[in-house]
Amino acid sequence: MLKKLLAIFFIFIMISFMALSKSAKSLSSFERKLSVEDNLNNKLVIAHTEIFGKLERPQVLFDHGRHAGAFKKEGCNTCHPLAPDGNHIFDSPFKAANKTAKEIEDLYHEKCISCHKKIIKEKKKSLPVRCGDCHVKRFESLTIKYPVVKFDFSYHDKHVKKLKEEKVKDGCGICHHTYDLREDDESLRLVYEEGTEESCSYCHDLSQQRGPELAPITKAAAKKGLSIRKVSHQQCVNCHISHIKAGEKAGPVECMKCHTGKYRTIDELANVPRPERGQPKKPFISIEDGKMKGVLFDHTFHEKNSKTCRSCHHETLQACRKCHGLIGSSAGKWINLANAYHDLSTDIGCTGCHKGKKSDRKCSGCHYHLVDMDIQAKGPKKEICTVCHSGKKDGSAPIQPISLSELDTRKVPEKVTVKILEQQYEPSTFPHLKIIRKLIGVSNESKMGTSFHRNIQTICRGCHHQSIAEAEVKKTEPPYCRNCHSITFDAKNMNRPRLLAIYHRQCMGCHARMGIKEMGCTDCHKQKAAHPKDLLSDTGAVSTINKRGA
Repeated sequence: MLKKLLAIFFIFIMISFMALSKSAKSLSSFERKLSVEDNLNNKLVIAHTEIFGKLERPQVLFDHGRHAGAFKKEGCNTCHPLAPDGNHIFDSPFKAANKTAKEIEDLYHEKCISCHKKIIKEKKKSLPVRCGDCHVKRFESLTIKYPVVKFDFSYHDKHVKKLKEEKVKDGCGICHHTYDLREDDESLRLVYEEGTEESCSYCHDLSQQRGPELAPITKAAAKKGLSIRKVSHQQCVNCHISHIKAGEKAGPVECMKCHTGKYRTIDELANVPRPERGQPKKPFISIEDGKMKGVLFDHTFHEKNSKTCRSCHHETLQACRKCHGLIGSSAGKWINLANAYHDLSTDIGCTGCHKGKKSDRKCSGCHYHLVDMDIQAKGPKKEICTVCHSGKKDGSAPIQPISLSELDTRKVPEKVTVKILEQQYEPSTFPHLKIIRKLIGVSNESKMGTSFHRNIQTICRGCHHQSIAEAEVKKTEPPYCRNCHSITFDAKNMNRPRLLAIYHRQCMGCHARMGIKEMGCTDCHKQKAAHPKDLLSDTGAVSTINKRGA
């Protein structure tokens, strides 16, 4: 009897297992296709935690690209309602605006499931209709983040040409508008004034805290929920759709066609015209009551070497002095002009941006060791102030490139033999003039380098970083490295490395930062056939060197 019961139980288990297997195999193809390993292009996560709070079921992974393709003929208004102006509202499907959380939940279920049931009946296709088909557990913590779209100068130029081609009156106002903030105008009417165009993000990037000039506008944008994401989709996608409906060539309407994650470099944008709104080509920056001489600023050159105007104009496209006065103001968060231009800790200002350029592969070999800041004053080194603060308004005198003729090659050795640390290796031969020529070439190729490297001494300081020719008896013969860096470690000057360290750090570090081939020990100095055993220790090495009379 027991054997029969066990046999029946075993058969029951097998039948149940087969039924579960069959059920698993019969899961909709829709669910199987939406595995996490699949390509998530043109897919979105539907959660609406801002409406529903904590979700009772897992969020839904929605294949937007598949649905857009299926309803291409019907159009976007299959799901996205139309606004009074005829444009689609992309952040509010099925007219969900002004509805409660329960009403929105019912609306999703009613629209989606009824549509799926209709297609199943008509086309005999397998589509999700049960809770677990859409609310899949393994997608519960899935996050989909598309790359940011950067509307660069190339995109802007294409749109400007298109508007001119179509002869659209005040066409720039389609994007570059603002609110009429008069007290008697509660409707927040959009207005456009030529020559006052600003970047969309200034008003619609609601994550930023703006100054007193933009604050009322961003407040109005926030009141309407017009984030940069929302207005970009409403303006750009609707415009593209309208051109497609008219049978014209238009921009993309699919997620991954815009959110590519690929961005043009400054070199690729070099020949693209910059937006024109009456900006000066070479303004002379002179501050009233300021003690420093004025600066001639090449605005056109900086435009060509920036990916966006916001690289400098971080809040508006107006002049810096508009917000940052001589003593600072609330409009500029009390940052005065001197700090706005010279702060080393940010790349928005002049000095900070120039500092960042020094990390370029061609420049970093020298500039890595050169201190940008006056430690005592905690500001930029004063000896370079006159490079910018020349007081010359015309800038007519061209800056001459550096030439090797400035050096007396009879006194400057072609090669330098470093033998003071000679122990287990032969002396190292340093190609002195060859490296000087190379650095001169690198400097002269760069307009920034040519502007700041006014003479050969600035090139020499790349290695001789604490050498000031004006203070030295023999100006053409800078001090030896050992004049500052002792052979043994100096405990009283802990920030000053010993001689062995600075040679290797300077030479090998320069090679590494400038992308020159890596060097091994024997590339610079050959190993000796034999050497005393006591040289393997620091103490032995020092004592032997001292005996030789370093």
